[in-house]
Amino acid sequence: MNKFITVESDRDLCLSRNLIILLSTLLLLLSSNVSSAQVYTTKEGIANFKAKMSFNSYTGVSDRLNGTINFATGEVAFRLPVKSIKTGKDKRDEHMYELLKLQKYPDVVFEGKLIDDFDFDKKAKQTVKVKGDFTLAGSTRQITVPLDLDPVSKGIQLNATWSLLITDYGLERPSLAFIKVNDKHDLMVVAVLKEK
Repeated sequence: MNKFITVESDRDLCLSRNLIILLSTLLLLLSSNVSSAQVYTTKEGIANFKAKMSFNSYTGVSDRLNGTINFATGEVAFRLPVKSIKTGKDKRDEHMYELLKLQKYPDVVFEGKLIDDFDFDKKAKQTVKVKGDFTLAGSTRQITVPLDLDPVSKGIQLNATWSLLITDYGLERPSLAFIKVNDKHDLMVVAVLKEK
């Protein structure tokens, strides 16, 4: 009788172990799917800047912003080819490319981390902050930018606006007929991030 109880206990122990292994494997697979589902990318985001002068202003626009937000790790990375920025005037574009040292630094780059968490359970717009290194014309400064993230049917709509001083990046203020462009430039990014 004692032998029967031992065999029954060993079989229960073996079943319990197998069940634990099966559940652990299932949880591991589910968690890796959740992590990969939290990576969102864009290859055709829009970035623009607005530069002001005393009696005038102009904008530069690009539709070649590409980047990724990994919500599982908080890592954020965006890149914009300088050559893709257009102001509507070829001569001004060429001067801008020269000012931004296009030949040496072909991209404007941001790399950072989310400071705040994005709650996927909320189906409404949320504002989260991202902090990281913004590199323009080879000069890097740490910035913090608020991101408006809004779940949409195709992914997540991203909107961000901030300002910078171009002299902070070692850039000379351009001028037109002896009137210098303001140091402060306003930047805006709009993109739909799709699940990778």
